[in-house]
Amino acid sequence: MKNKTSRYIAPLIAIAGFAAAVVWFLAAMDSADGATRSEQLEAIKRSVENDITLCYSLEGAYPENLAYLTENYGLNYDDDRYIVHYECFAANIRPSVTVVEKES
Repeated sequence: MKNKTSRYIAPLIAIAGFAAAVVWFLAAMDSADGATRSEQLEAIKRSVENDITLCYSLEGAYPENLAYLTENYGLNYDDDRYIVHYECFAANIRPSVTVVEKES
């Protein structure tokens, strides 16, 4: 009787171990994906902020809109995936920038 029971338990333990490894792997991939998305958002915001600073230092005024940075300073991002909210109050007040990812 002991042989019959151990014959079934060993494969069940192996299957449970494999299932646990798969769940752990999927959780790790999801976590890595979230970190990458967060880093991409920050990279886009840094790029916009750097171009704003560069424009102000070269021209003495902040850009009126995001299109100006795209056309004159080479700002590039995936506008199908991200929304960049750019709000400029006046040429001598630094614009505010918010970057969010669009829903999939």
